[in-house]
Amino acid sequence: MFKQFQRKKQLARYSAQLEELIAKDYQKMYRIALSYTHQKEAALDVIQDSFQKALVNFHKLPVITDFRAWFYQILLRTAIDSWRKQKRQQINEQMSLPETGVTQSEFSQQELQIVLKQLKSPEYEIILLRFFEGFQLNEIAAILNLNPNTVKTKLYRALNELKDILEEES
Repeated sequence: MFKQFQRKKQLARYSAQLEELIAKDYQKMYRIALSYTHQKEAALDVIQDSFQKALVNFHKLPVITDFRAWFYQILLRTAIDSWRKQKRQQINEQMSLPETGVTQSEFSQQELQIVLKQLKSPEYEIILLRFFEGFQLNEIAAILNLNPNTVKTKLYRALNELKDILEEES
């Protein structure tokens, strides 16, 4: 009975931390989810599923030292799962731009997304978190559960790979 009481108290604490995190970082979470799903509704579903997974699985971890990093791990994995599911459903989909009404900045943004998707998953995630979401290298290391030096190496390699891809295309 005492254990149940402790679990309820712990759940309430984690729930409050999650609510605070979502209130503070909602836009960042939304952009991450949207970068994988490319659909507003699907991105919102990813955030909701991540919140639910965090609440259901909080008890599996003895101590969460960096709550924010732990939640972003869940968010990234959920977004990747959603992206894979969409990819399976749309195997033969071709990426094309409309003939009219596309400005240069929109075109560049779409081109950038196409080029970024050519990177391997860890490199793509590091680029996304570092340059689009503004995370520091040590935060990225915690989110992806990697050594900070590994993050630096993968970032360097990803930037070189992006450079090579862009040079090939020009």
